[in-house]
Amino acid sequence: MSSTNNVTYRKADADDIPQLVDCRIQQLVDEGYPEIRDIRAELTHYFTVGLADGSLICWVAVVDGSIVGTSGLCFYQLPPTFSNPTGRIAYITNMYTRVPHRRQGISSHLLNLLVEEAKALNFSSVRLHASELGKGVYERAGFTDLDGYMYQPL
Repeated sequence: MSSTNNVTYRKADADDIPQLVDCRIQQLVDEGYPEIRDIRAELTHYFTVGLADGSLICWVAVVDGSIVGTSGLCFYQLPPTFSNPTGRIAYITNMYTRVPHRRQGISSHLLNLLVEEAKALNFSSVRLHASELGKGVYERAGFTDLDGYMYQPL
């Protein structure tokens, strides 16, 4: 756990799942996706399973007991390549900061925490898909475009 200004950063746990679900839905709406169905049950399942089995690590930013920023790091396996002989992929997802808390460095801090997690787990790089809203955060952190992904070697 860490703090900057009035924001506390910590890993999410099962008690945070309702707020993680709310943030994810708001993120999708903010990115312009039409809310054509209720996906709360599916998101609840995703966060419950991922946090429990370690296939998902989420860091959150908290102000006055409420989550104002989210981030996620999930993992998957591809066939090995010359540049990635293990085939292991660390993928950043679910980066979101609620509107009143934007432009305060929250996303940048959460992103750094995820990159440090990936390094500690011996990944050689991290990937993500960037929305137009978030692309600048990733570019300032050193991510570059590679085959449609934003990418950063570690």
